[in-house]
Amino acid sequence: MTRLFKLLLMTLLLVACSNEREAAKQWAHSDFSSYAAAFSPNGKYVLVGDTDAPARLWNIEKNKVLYSWQNNEEVGTTTAVGFSGDGKVAATSEQDVIVLWEVATGEPMLRLSFPVKIKALALSQHGDYLLLALYDRTAIYFDVIGNKVLKVFEHDGKPVNSPINQLINAVAFSRSGKYALTGGDDRTARLWRLETGKQLRSWLHETPVNIVGFYPKGSYVLTGAGNGQTHFWNMKTGKEKYILTTASWPKDMELPDFPSFKTTTSAFDFSANGAYLVTGHPSQKICVWKVSSGENLDCWQVARKNALRPGVVLQAVAFSPSGKWIYSESGNGIGQRWKFK
Repeated sequence: MTRLFKLLLMTLLLVACSNEREAAKQWAHSDFSSYAAAFSPNGKYVLVGDTDAPARLWNIEKNKVLYSWQNNEEVGTTTAVGFSGDGKVAATSEQDVIVLWEVATGEPMLRLSFPVKIKALALSQHGDYLLLALYDRTAIYFDVIGNKVLKVFEHDGKPVNSPINQLINAVAFSRSGKYALTGGDDRTARLWRLETGKQLRSWLHETPVNIVGFYPKGSYVLTGAGNGQTHFWNMKTGKEKYILTTASWPKDMELPDFPSFKTTTSAFDFSANGAYLVTGHPSQKICVWKVSSGENLDCWQVARKNALRPGVVLQAVAFSPSGKWIYSESGNGIGQRWKFK
């Protein structure tokens, strides 16, 4: 079989995602649309950053608002949200202000104001440190208790032949608190040692990197590029383990430069046992993967709130603690629960 014939054959065998699927259960978490969302580590709550409304912490199964949070008396759009690794602290960001909240009581713990706008945030295991991607083209490692910047991270423009530093879009803490990941417009994801601020790895992508995260059960990281591919890397060797793709393509052949192989990943989560990965995408799509091999197990499309408005961005996805369900939160303000196994 010639390479050309094989290429044409495999093109015909590309696996498209299924049509819109009905959720086992769904909840309205926003009157209009949400800007950001994050699930708590225990899978009980979801924090939804609304547009022109306070951020709200929801008890998922009871569909009950536990707390409504805003940074000051004037309601604004919550542009980023997150939880500490132990789930005891939540963060909401409006432009250049972050408020840390005690999840158990709903009370504000600390209000932090920064000189530039915040693009993305991540909290450490206990919420005593922050990683912030800022619109001044830096990311900072911030000591909450000491109220000071410990390290500053930058993405130089060399990978894209630019004389200036590039915007950083995504940040993540390792569970141990020893490492950080950043992803930026320079098309790289970078691994840093927090204690020293030293860069350990840099992985080049075809387009700007929009999502980064650590695999909680081992020395691997996940990175994704906008309108590009999502990769699973070995932290220690720097080598790629696999690329996530829904197409039936031979592993011994290089992936062709087709749009069907490229889709932005906007959210992800690993199951509690580390065996499975769920990803959310801006195209209404949710996919489930086997972590050990990168095998695609299933894909489906989230139903739209309004049929005249195409496209639904998946802002957050998570496995339930039992692993039997998958939760999703979409930009149309709808939270949903899906049967996994």
